[in-house]
Amino acid sequence: MINLFKLNKMKKTYFYPLFVLLLIASGLKSQAQEFLPIIQEGNEWHTLEVIPYSTTYNTLVNWLDGDTVVEDVHYTKVMQNVNGSGCTLAAMLREEDGKVWGRLYNFQEEKLIYDFTANVGDTLRCGYWHSNNPYIDEYITLDSISIENIGGIDRKKFWLGMEYDWTGEPYAIETWIEGMGSDFGILYSGAYGITGGVYHALCFHQNGELVWQNPEYDECIITSVDEIDGDELSIYPNPATNKAVIEGVEAAEVQIYNALGQLVNTVYGTNEISVTGLPEGVYMLHVIAINKEVYNTRFVIRQ
Repeated sequence: MINLFKLNKMKKTYFYPLFVLLLIASGLKSQAQEFLPIIQEGNEWHTLEVIPYSTTYNTLVNWLDGDTVVEDVHYTKVMQNVNGSGCTLAAMLREEDGKVWGRLYNFQEEKLIYDFTANVGDTLRCGYWHSNNPYIDEYITLDSISIENIGGIDRKKFWLGMEYDWTGEPYAIETWIEGMGSDFGILYSGAYGITGGVYHALCFHQNGELVWQNPEYDECIITSVDEIDGDELSIYPNPATNKAVIEGVEAAEVQIYNALGQLVNTVYGTNEISVTGLPEGVYMLHVIAINKEVYNTRFVIRQ
């Protein structure tokens, strides 16, 4: 089983320097198949939804279910159940020339979800969440493209939004795989910028057969904290007044978020954090260890 607090690890997906990936992509180009569309009958996606500041875990299962027309535009319906129950319309997608467009279940305006025609260096505005939230950066850069063999097929993998950790190592905040979608789940491209939930692709099936499974998880369906275990991370005192100390991991970077999901402080290279001056309430710690593992935990401040 995996560690409870490693839920953001996919955001820390490491990759090779750009020129190496370009050489890999160039060398494998002749082996790659023709473009693989996301909208194919028999596709099914499992996505883990983690509700912040709680122990709530949901597995969202999405599949394609026929066509519909909205404002004279033809779409494919994306259905969804939660933890194996229910059946609702989650979104409507259409795919054309390597781009995927969609509308959410509430029939808002159409948005670009994926652009597999983009070139390295292009700045993209993709995903439902970017266009809906005026408080976050709406653009993300395609830093590199590699080739991965998944299910016996060479697929393009897009590495988006290169950033650097405390050691100077690069990582991509999001990745897309041709024919499968984002590492945040099929409907959550761009979800790295939202605060209403944390999403992680778990599994991808075609015609009932497992094609891909997230290596960070042992199951395709996770519905409770009891299904995720591992090393424990703790913080004391909790509630905290002036300072708090993290136990169970050697921290390289600690980010503190308030109940609104806003980053209120960041500290580096220490397991001791000051909470002086922060209002009382529940906070989330996002801890990056020196071994690059990522952990989350909650704590309370009482002044």
